[in-house]
Amino acid sequence: MTESKKPAGSAMRPVLDPDAELSDATRKILGQALEDPRRFAGRPANPLWAAVPLLTRGGAGVAAAPVVWRWTGGLEIADPAADSSTLVGAQDQLLQEAVDLVHTLLSVWPLAAGVVAVLCADLIADRALYNGQLRRLAAVQQHLVHPKDLTADAQELLARARRAMTAVLGSRVHREKWLDAQRNEAAFPRQEWAIAQDLRDYSCVARKDQRAPQETDNATVAELLAARRGVLATSLHGIERRVAALEAYASQVAEADARYAEVREIERLDAASDELLDILARTAVDDLAVAEIDRLTDEAAVVASTFTKALESAKQAAAAALPLQDAA
Repeated sequence: MTESKKPAGSAMRPVLDPDAELSDATRKILGQALEDPRRFAGRPANPLWAAVPLLTRGGAGVAAAPVVWRWTGGLEIADPAADSSTLVGAQDQLLQEAVDLVHTLLSVWPLAAGVVAVLCADLIADRALYNGQLRRLAAVQQHLVHPKDLTADAQELLARARRAMTAVLGSRVHREKWLDAQRNEAAFPRQEWAIAQDLRDYSCVARKDQRAPQETDNATVAELLAARRGVLATSLHGIERRVAALEAYASQVAEADARYAEVREIERLDAASDELLDILARTAVDDLAVAEIDRLTDEAAVVASTFTKALESAKQAAAAALPLQDAA
């Protein structure tokens, strides 16, 4: 079985087990990792290593500071008795002032050492926190199905299922509670997770099958390969039937949406035509007025009946597409 090309726009998010018991902190970190995978691409490491670069540079400077401070404290360049009006005397005086300034600045080396220590402690704490986040993400991987776990045909099936569920949840009849909205919102995440799990299992075997020899002169091996491919095809077909049921549900919901739009338009026109019907009733023959009113009423009844049927078809499609929720 060969892997088809990936569908356009196949950047897919992982599927999370809706029944996974995750803390709010873990869910927050997981959301951040899904938005920016590179942020959590590393591995846990000893937190002390995070402070090594700062200790190498800052620690060396702090260690050298007291030595230079002691040295500059006893360094006398200018002779106090020398004439500072001469060029040499003026230069010596300037150098002495510079040395004294350096000595004064270096006198705060204990404070610099404290700053370096605080920064190192902060780096170590940040690394320890990052290690904890990485461990949480590693623990939650068993509750995820990643796109990279799926073959291209499996990714396409998952994308189709998602499009169908998104269409249902975005429909007007769902938003306005004409359908069992609570059931949809509870069942769809579990349906998506079940499909993703089955597609992952299929993809794992399919990739192993791709590494097997595609042709062989050994009749027994050829028969085994053919059987394996048959099982894979049957498995994929079973998942595709569930996806097709979701697509059928989405199609019926779209039909109900269209009929519902007609009902709302009829209601709007009927409300706006009250004055027109009053005029018609006053100016036309009574029988004509009654007939016209009856015709409009019948049209509204037909559209309402069509919407009711479309809505019922959508509910029947939901029963076929969401067996997991029924079983639960």
